[in-house]
Formats: sequence, structure tokens, C-alpha cells
Amino acid sequence: MNSRDPSELDRGRWALKKAARGAVAVTTSAALSLRRSEIDGRSPEIRAFTYHRFGDSELRAPFLVSAERFAQQMRWLADHELAVSLKDVQEFLGGQRELRDGCVLVTIDDGFESVFTHALPVLQRYGIPAVAYVSAGFVDAPSTLARERPERYMTWDELSMLQAAGVAIGSHAHTHRSLGRLMPSEVRDEAARSREVLEARLGRPVTSFAYPFGTPSHYTDETGGILTEVGYDMAFVSTHGCIGRGHDPMRLPRIKVEGGEPMWMFRRCCSGAMDTWAVMDHLVSRWRSLRGIAG
Repeated sequence: MNSRDPSELDRGRWALKKAARGAVAVTTSAALSLRRSEIDGRSPEIRAFTYHRFGDSELRAPFLVSAERFAQQMRWLADHELAVSLKDVQEFLGGQRELRDGCVLVTIDDGFESVFTHALPVLQRYGIPAVAYVSAGFVDAPSTLARERPERYMTWDELSMLQAAGVAIGSHAHTHRSLGRLMPSEVRDEAARSREVLEARLGRPVTSFAYPFGTPSHYTDETGGILTEVGYDMAFVSTHGCIGRGHDPMRLPRIKVEGGEPMWMFRRCCSGAMDTWAVMDHLVSRWRSLRGIAG
């Protein structure tokens, strides 16, 4: 890992963000409890959780979840039988499968080495299905291509072993560029090349996609249409929210699991405590777009 993690926040921003997320989790949980006590027979809601990197660092990096905390989270999902696979979610969306309210799909973006070294043993220990979304152009690539990376990407051998261990592999575009800011021809190239390379190297169909960055300025109806044209049947964004039956399969929301947060917050996230963070996703995306900031 680099001496300076590019995703690390200063102490003030870290404290402010943790306080804001905690406040949203508490207030939303209270509102959900009231609503559920008043409404019977509501349709089940499931969620996709997003991870990025794993380790034992004390850095104030939201994308870095400690190996110990990740193990606690996966054990909790296993104990409560809430973990589902990508296929389960696809069949749920199409009405072919029933899922319990509060089920969770574990997704991991980018393809960093800690997915293989830290996350995989935990997933295997607790029997948790997961999907890793990989930017194929960065696998085994020179460091100059994957700029400012906080750790190295997995190799093709590691990806093959990850897949053999039961982790599904999806596309995270070829070079992790914002599809919402590219020309249609570039979107098609990013999506198609990634799928073609992953399928050629790993020998299995790749039909699910996770948008790089994934907040509202990074995807559109047009990008979703192009993804469908080049062979994807599911696409995840990074806007928070729940997934219900009949949800648009090319614009599926996800809940980001951040480092430095307690187990009570994770448990509440499973029942919708961070769904309303979508408002913040839209505000931050708008602010970044106005200033030309990626991410």
C-alpha cells in the first residue's frame, strides 16, 4: 500500500461524515420501525452492499473496512441467513424466486488484492456468496495505468482462484472511467471490452455490471441502454436504496459499507437505515459535477 492512502480523510471530515451517517441511521431506523408497525403485508425489500478494500489499517479511509469488522459482518449475515447470491437477486427481480425481507447481496468493487487476501477467506469461512466487480484493464497492468491506486489489483491467477472459490465476477468497466461523462462510442467500448476480456480470461459469462463511481452524474438512461446492447442484464449504481421486485435491473441501488463504523450500524443498514442517504448521494454528485470533480 502507498504511504499516503488517496482515499484517507482528514480528522475533521472523517468525524463529520461518521456523525452524519450515524444520525441518518438512527433517525431512519426509528421511522422504519413506526412504518412497519403500521403496515402489514408489504413487499420484501433486499439490499446490495458495496465494499472496496479490506485490511487492518487505522487510516481514516471510508473505502477501507478492517478485516476484523468484515468478519463480524459476514458472520452476522450467516447467523441470520440473510446473504443471497447474484443469481438469487436476478430471479427475485424477475419474479422467479421469493427472498426474505432484509436479505443482502455482498458486492466488492475495483478488484484490489485485499479482496483475495482478506475478504475471500472470510467469505469461505461463513459461506457467503459475493460478486466482485473488476476493471479488467487494470488486471496485471503497469502501475501507471491504475493511477493513485491504494494497493495493487489482483492478477488473473488470483481472479481465477477467486471465481473457482465461488465468487461471481462482474464488470466495472475497462478502465474505471465515468460512463456518464463519455461519448456513446466510448461507453460501448468501456463496457464491451471489459466483458470480452473477463470472459476470455476467466471462461465464464459476465452479464452484470457496476458503474464506476456510480453516483447520479455517472449513469444515464442512455448508458443503461448501451449496457443492455452489449450483453449485460443487470447494472448496479452507487446511489443508496433498497431493491424491490420489478426494480429496473439496469439501475439497481447499493448501500456503501464504510470503514470505522460499528456493528449496530451494519445491522440497521440491513433493514434500511441508510436507504435515505440517497438524498446525500444526489447532493454530493451535483456539487462534484458543478466543479468538474470525478467520483
